[in-house]
Amino acid sequence: MGLIRGSRLLAWIAATAALLTALTAQPASAADSPTMTKLSLGTDQFKLTDTSFASAASTLYNNHLTSHASLTDVVTTDFTKNSAGASDPWMNLRLMRACTGTETKALPPAATKTAWCWSHDHTDDTNAHWWPQGLSTTGTADGSDGAIQGRRVTAVSWHYRTLSDETSAGCKTNNLLKVTFLDRDTGKYRHVLLAEPTDAGADFTFVTGHGGGIVWYANYLYVTDTSHGIRVFDINKLAKVDTYGSGVSTYGIDSAGRSSACGYPYVLPEVHYYKQAGTPSDCSGNTIDPEQLCFSWLSLDKSGGAPYKLVAGEWQGYVDGGRVVRYQLNPSGSASYPGLLNLSGGKTVIEDAWAASRYRGLQGGMTWTDSQGVLNFAFHKGCGTKPGVYSHTWEGDTRAGTTCGDGGNWSAGPPQALSYWPKLGTEQVDELWGLTEGICPGSDLTAAHPEFKAATEETDVCWKYAGTDNLSLRAVFSVGFTDPAVQNLH
Repeated sequence: MGLIRGSRLLAWIAATAALLTALTAQPASAADSPTMTKLSLGTDQFKLTDTSFASAASTLYNNHLTSHASLTDVVTTDFTKNSAGASDPWMNLRLMRACTGTETKALPPAATKTAWCWSHDHTDDTNAHWWPQGLSTTGTADGSDGAIQGRRVTAVSWHYRTLSDETSAGCKTNNLLKVTFLDRDTGKYRHVLLAEPTDAGADFTFVTGHGGGIVWYANYLYVTDTSHGIRVFDINKLAKVDTYGSGVSTYGIDSAGRSSACGYPYVLPEVHYYKQAGTPSDCSGNTIDPEQLCFSWLSLDKSGGAPYKLVAGEWQGYVDGGRVVRYQLNPSGSASYPGLLNLSGGKTVIEDAWAASRYRGLQGGMTWTDSQGVLNFAFHKGCGTKPGVYSHTWEGDTRAGTTCGDGGNWSAGPPQALSYWPKLGTEQVDELWGLTEGICPGSDLTAAHPEFKAATEETDVCWKYAGTDNLSLRAVFSVGFTDPAVQNLH
């Protein structure tokens, strides 16, 4: 959650202290152990080292990607033609829409401040190849007026999924990553390819990973790489490529010096890559490696005073005890490495680490320190296309939690990331943002690809869905952070 300084912090405390006091004071139920257990780490356990691409990214940006772009360019420029001058509707800015029918089940059972579904005209809502994962906003990025470069934007990470009987190659590589910039004031959005500089900045390639977590802090986007660590991309290095359009399937700089990015008009270069020393033995959710972390989701905690924390969590779908590790961030105005992870002895500094002792399947989360100095946690747990679970807990909480078996308490889809948006201009809004990723597969998809199966239980939102086309359960939403219908859930 974003830190709110001075009088704004006091205003937030006044608005939430009574709620959080009541929640913290609730008696324990039948459960007899804490939901969260603080961990004692080894000397370098879960610490990351930085591979810097900053110099290569600058060379790429200054010498090869010389058509520089701003965030405003990305969310307002409406291309109607491709780079060859031909009409190409795929290039247009896309527009979020109201969710309708069954897809409203992807929204939480609380009053929503924002409730959007993706463009149907461009199949972002039902595409079986591209899956939305992480979410973060300019509201957390700056903590003052909710804007970066004058725009109020949500960023969503997506990964590409190669289906059965398909070959993973080129711009259709499994786990290829892109990010979407969505203007909250217009509902318009555009996809941008994430790129890593190569050849000392003379070229670039695409980036792969699950993209389960994303955090926007200052001018940086932090994106998870599940088995290895966290990649960082610089908003100030957004650039327009030379060749773009729906028929373009190339990337990088060609022999003629022309750039392309898998058809997208804009590219976002990587500037840092924080890696752990080893690779986890398993990130499939079956086994917890005691020494290595699976980087499944991210959030930003700016509460409780300096330093700010980058919160990294694990999805462990079949065992309890996924870890939550909070890394220290340098202030955006720091003299050295502003807005980047704090380093000591060449390794990242860890604020603290926790095990979700009585939770499993966490697909998004966040932490904040309340006015009493108590560390709070919130988690999203997915239950397939059944209603998911939102859980608010805190250090020392021993209440029994809601499970998928209880029927859930949240949106179907399943829910993914959590992100806090404190202010719009001078207005305190205290919004909690999230998203869902799922679809109900249509008969065409289930017939062609056996990994997609029809629902077999009545509690599943997709129960008895028999349409030919896929049905969207993908939404972007916000609710009131202090709404009791949200924070009283467990």
